[in-house]
Amino acid sequence: MPYTLSHPEYLTLTGLDGTQYRGGDQEWYHDLWQRRAGCGPTTAAALLSYLAQAHPVLAPMAPGEAHTQAGFLAYMEAVWPYVTPGSRGLDNPENMVLGCRSFAQSRGCYLKGEVLPIGARRPQRPSSAQCRAFLAQALGRDCPVAFLNFSNGALKNLDSWHWVPLISMTEGERVLLCTILDEGEERVIDLDLWLDTTFLGGALVTLWPDPDVGHLQEA
Repeated sequence: MPYTLSHPEYLTLTGLDGTQYRGGDQEWYHDLWQRRAGCGPTTAAALLSYLAQAHPVLAPMAPGEAHTQAGFLAYMEAVWPYVTPGSRGLDNPENMVLGCRSFAQSRGCYLKGEVLPIGARRPQRPSSAQCRAFLAQALGRDCPVAFLNFSNGALKNLDSWHWVPLISMTEGERVLLCTILDEGEERVIDLDLWLDTTFLGGALVTLWPDPDVGHLQEA
């Protein structure tokens, strides 16, 4: 069964020359360190931008020019102080959640988050079924997922020690095909193959509007 965002076009960006990009690219940052370590903030910016456009209660989080390369880069820069990589990059998935929630609160919005850790050792890893259920629930809420992988295993189209937004999932009997955004383009990876072959694991992270705060605001 396929699961996808209701408006994937919200993450299409247009450059000054008319080039169409799918999501941001950490190479757009001006600073060298940001370009080297910026996959986490770039992924966070994609998640926050989509959530702000897809969920009216989160509209104050939206970037000023959501669909231009320049506008999205400004958003990436705004997110950086909240989702800030350390010397090893953004290697703690809990910090992705905390940083995104802090950014949201700075704009008067409130998020909840959940992490599905994927351990380096096989006994510490969730099953394929658990990963599928996590992704189905997130995408079913119309929320993209931040995918962290420390080693790409047998996947040739995925960098190691890297964050990417995950925007769709198609389940098969022996494959779990997921669409990710990286370097301004869409790629399809087999998450089951990654789960079977990664040496160091990673995590899946989801964020969604805090319904309790929404009820309080309505009251």
